[in-house]
Amino acid sequence: MAEHLVRCWNCLGDYDALTAVWCSCNPNRPTKVCPFCLQCFCAAPEEYHERFWAEAPDSLVTDREMLAGARGPLGEALIRARVITSDQLLQALKRQKQEGGKIGEILVAMGHLTQRTLDAFLSSQRSVMQISFRDTPPDPMLVASIGAAECLRRLVVPVSREHLSGRDLLTLAMVNPADGETVEFVQNATASQVLAVQASREEIESFLLPFQGGGESDASGSAQESAPGPRLATDLIRKAIARGASDLYVEPREEEVSIHLRIDGLLYKAKPVGRDLQGTLTLELKKLLRLDTAVTDRPQAGRVVMRSGDHRYDVIAHSLPTRTGENISLKIINRDTFLKTYEQLGIPADDVVSLRAVLSAKRGLVLVSAPLFHGCTTTLYALMNDLASESGRKVISIEAQSVCPVPNVSQISLGDTQDAEATLTTMKALASIQPDVCVLADVLDSASMIGQVQKLMGQMLVVATLESAGAVRSLAQVLSAGLSPADLAQHLLLVLNQRLLRKNCPQCSAPVTYSENTLRMMGLTQEESRDLGHGLQGQGCADCSGIGYRGRMALYELLLPTPAFRKALAKGPAEKTLEREAQKAGMITLRQRALKAIREGLTTAEEFRKETL
Repeated sequence: MAEHLVRCWNCLGDYDALTAVWCSCNPNRPTKVCPFCLQCFCAAPEEYHERFWAEAPDSLVTDREMLAGARGPLGEALIRARVITSDQLLQALKRQKQEGGKIGEILVAMGHLTQRTLDAFLSSQRSVMQISFRDTPPDPMLVASIGAAECLRRLVVPVSREHLSGRDLLTLAMVNPADGETVEFVQNATASQVLAVQASREEIESFLLPFQGGGESDASGSAQESAPGPRLATDLIRKAIARGASDLYVEPREEEVSIHLRIDGLLYKAKPVGRDLQGTLTLELKKLLRLDTAVTDRPQAGRVVMRSGDHRYDVIAHSLPTRTGENISLKIINRDTFLKTYEQLGIPADDVVSLRAVLSAKRGLVLVSAPLFHGCTTTLYALMNDLASESGRKVISIEAQSVCPVPNVSQISLGDTQDAEATLTTMKALASIQPDVCVLADVLDSASMIGQVQKLMGQMLVVATLESAGAVRSLAQVLSAGLSPADLAQHLLLVLNQRLLRKNCPQCSAPVTYSENTLRMMGLTQEESRDLGHGLQGQGCADCSGIGYRGRMALYELLLPTPAFRKALAKGPAEKTLEREAQKAGMITLRQRALKAIREGLTTAEEFRKETL
């Protein structure tokens, strides 16, 4: 077998240049890699290059010319992203020369590339070359992966990162996407493949402005003092995410900037920020959250997608001017885990069967309700996701504010202004569009809206949400808003009401005994008190941050109207009468489910009292 021995310029070892692999440093000037020291000769003196190629056999020169001459934008992008090696591209080029075809398709056929990865790179070359940060806002939390100073020096901004074909794919906005050296630097710095897109210099510099002034992120005190703004803002959000908070509130006071987190539905005070940092923190939060920094005298709303660890988060921000400064509230939604199955929600298997049977109906009304901060939106989105998974059904949602994208659902977000006339116009248009399912989230707030629902529920399946403390209470609210008892009795399919109770921490739960006084304070009957003398109670540990509770469980109240219940409902009776009829129809109340959870040690009497069940 022919060989061509050469001496490595780095380790001085002799190796066969014909069998050595090609490097992937410079796609336009490939060199060979020494098998002993694993170094190519890209950095060797120019004299070494000249002597190497002057003495190289024709076959080696031909391969080099084929690689250097045939690398189009796709080949160069794949090599620089380290998706394929130079040797793999050379194999594909030789096959292309023999059989013809497109180089990308050949690489897929040879197993060097997946079709999904090829599509992503082709898409980046064809259509995602020019972006606007207004339409595609970058994730500010990714800047730290490159370094703000380096981003500014190279005029780049990391836009988003996703996991693709076993590797991280980073979309990078650049003033000059053809700057291969910068692409390679970012790939090494972030351990990601890079898809380069183009953005204007003005947008990139404007986006990076909040990160200037203190150098790179540093854990030292001096760095913290010299550049508190961006670090304060991102650290606040990261800590909220780490503690599992659903909401973060930043509220200026006379003496300090108060920080509160909502965890498992309850509000907890976090370490405040000094008043001397109020202006900096507010400014940087507004810039990170894409709020207008020049507007301080009226409320604003914004939304960004951020990444922390392996998860993407939707952060919905609202600012509210007050006497002591601007309050900024953030709702944090884990986009990767928000859409849940019925089983993940904790809906009992028998109720799931009933629920799916109801949702298969052609027309009628389904009500989903809960008190504020008790997971009504999460359950609604699980229903939407399940409805949209059925082929052949057109699902449209009208929402005060879309929380998360749902596949195969046409989501209409009304925004914060919620113009009543525009909402009515949208609902009237549904009669012409004729979807199979209409989902109404947080829009049943007037008699005119109820009037539209009254028309729609006879033509299609309508799923609507209400803020309500019980299934029967939900019906009373709809009736008081103007829906006729006869129409409601005719079209009602289901009422689902829910409550979230905190769960005992499994790591520190210990047996407790409930006194007669405790049971009396719970308002229990003698029958309800039976077998309730003992339970479990979390004592507080590191796993639950000393609270004794960790996570929440959902309790559900499903009202499936029977003929007898419909007959009673049509008469428009008092709420207590409807409650009795609902239990006769087989409804298991929230109270009954909560007592069962206490007996099983899942929650406590304290939670029962707090939620006034």
